[in-house]
Amino acid sequence: MATEAILSQGYGYGFSLGIGAAFALLMYLITRILTKYMGQVQNSERFSTASRNVGSGLIASSTVSAWTWPATLLSSGTWSYQHGISGGMMYGIGGTIQVTLFVFLALQMKLKAPGAHTVSECFYIRFGKAGHWVFLFYCACTNVLISSLLLLGGSQGFAATTGMHVVAASFLLPLGVVVYTALGGLKATFISDWIHTVIIYMVLIVSCYTIYCSSDLIGSPSKMYHLLQEVQEVFPSETGKSYVSFHDKQQILLTWTVMIGGLSSVFGDPGYSQRAIASDAKSVFQGYMMGGICWWIIPMCLGSSAGLACRALLLNPVSVTYPNELSAAETGAGLPVIYGLAAIFGTSGAACGLLMLFMSVTSATSAELIAFSSVTTYDVYRTYINPEATGKQLVKAGHISVVGFGFFMACLSVVFNYIGVTSGWLLSFIGIILTPEVGTVVLCLFWSKMTRLSLLIGAPLGTLTGIACWLAGTYCYGDGIINKSTVMLNEATVIGNFTSLFSAPIYIVLISYLKPDAEPFDLGAFDEKITMGDDVDEEEKKAVIMDDQEKKLLRRQSWWCLYLNAFILLGCYVILPCALYGWNQDLSEKSFTTFIVFCLIWLVLAAMYIIFFPLWQGRDSLLTVFKSITGMAKDNECVELSQANSQEDAEVVEISHDEKH
Repeated sequence: MATEAILSQGYGYGFSLGIGAAFALLMYLITRILTKYMGQVQNSERFSTASRNVGSGLIASSTVSAWTWPATLLSSGTWSYQHGISGGMMYGIGGTIQVTLFVFLALQMKLKAPGAHTVSECFYIRFGKAGHWVFLFYCACTNVLISSLLLLGGSQGFAATTGMHVVAASFLLPLGVVVYTALGGLKATFISDWIHTVIIYMVLIVSCYTIYCSSDLIGSPSKMYHLLQEVQEVFPSETGKSYVSFHDKQQILLTWTVMIGGLSSVFGDPGYSQRAIASDAKSVFQGYMMGGICWWIIPMCLGSSAGLACRALLLNPVSVTYPNELSAAETGAGLPVIYGLAAIFGTSGAACGLLMLFMSVTSATSAELIAFSSVTTYDVYRTYINPEATGKQLVKAGHISVVGFGFFMACLSVVFNYIGVTSGWLLSFIGIILTPEVGTVVLCLFWSKMTRLSLLIGAPLGTLTGIACWLAGTYCYGDGIINKSTVMLNEATVIGNFTSLFSAPIYIVLISYLKPDAEPFDLGAFDEKITMGDDVDEEEKKAVIMDDQEKKLLRRQSWWCLYLNAFILLGCYVILPCALYGWNQDLSEKSFTTFIVFCLIWLVLAAMYIIFFPLWQGRDSLLTVFKSITGMAKDNECVELSQANSQEDAEVVEISHDEKH
């Protein structure tokens, strides 16, 4: 069995230092260009909110980037390697429903609090300091644990693939991200996200089409189908009927555990709400929905290609572990994707897999850095330390937060590595302690009768209930043994996640009715009490004003969101898997081929949307910058255009304020 890294350490240090430095330099240049030619000076509002006018194309690509964790790439391949054709598909559906459900919250934020910098600000306005600190605790824990999870998966993947020391990987992977995030703020993060996502799609398209169309080892869905049947005879599936069947109880329990637990990482992670805050009001629905749909195909295609290839080629000498299966340690490190690509392409395949892993680590990390920066700047520094902070002071606080948090998350990743925590373990555990924040943030923005007392008691009680039920489930299904291994039984983790998610809102509603406030909270009061920085410009003032037409559109889109989520959740995530599970038969060769062809077509369409639609939406700005750089524009054309836009914005703001009063 192969135990040595299949790539040299040079790949690890070259990617983390070389590509990281290149991205930092590129983002610095882009920030300078935006400042010089587009008049986008880096003030406090632009640093944290990107002026709240980001189009749906960049929102979609940023959603794909932020949700493409190392776990997305590694775990989807591992699930497919272990469970077969159902692995990548179930991972994709579970992750997508988390994003599409969040659209309800994103629309409500734009409708009720368009001037917010963070979701936490709404808790301070509604529940005061005590309620604010309770949600801040959940929010900060989510931010910290998710950031550590990203680096944990990335550092372990780099160490296992290249032999790079895990401590070096933990500190070097986020280094370039810290630099360009601190320099460029949220706007640079959006641009970086698009570049990262383009690279991931390109590598994925080449990998999938080579595996299923031109590889001498596989070359067609039919060949893959027969290889999976052959390997089933030698290395049978440990949890399901076969690798071409959906009859796998453990896969169903695992996907529900990760999906429910992952809701906290979307609803409570400020990185996702930050994108809703940064988006143009008309772009929220399309941006998040298309982002979720385009992300869906990444784990589904990667698992169904590289993950299945790793399993299908176990009987071929090209397999990295031939003539054995992958060890538990290799599977736990998420190596089926890397090994599958290495079997197909050789060393270059492993390098491509490592490149995708690097892109996923750095892009998602940038989102976490700017999110933490916004929370510490507005919810801690301006709220409790310096309420009269100027715009320059807010920007400085943001820079310090980015650098400090980058160092902290690297240290925590090292700690988790040395105590033996894996990304899969952490992914399952996060939901049990943090999903009560899902109910609290939803009720805060949607239900006017929620009280401060219900928040102070209901959320922590939901966490305690989840932990208690999780341990009780471990005791029942682990034969009375509770240890590091048995607590990760799928039956126990799904019980803990479900009870943690649903008990908290039940407690909150009961307490709110048992001891109600004298008057329900006016949900329209959020925006009136939010203060913007003193360096805000006219473009940013205009972005927080919602006219009646925009409000009507947001309400109508909430209904569209309901219908789409009902289809994805009930149709794709409940009815279809349950029907295939109950069918208890292998897919036919024709059905398997149809599924793979469908995935390949979907992958190309998603890539085209994410790559080209943001460019189309930003074509005017790109043309202006191009003309200015090449000297084709008239003198001061960009400055005059910026001044004209500012004057027009000022007039719109003045008219809108007059109408409001």
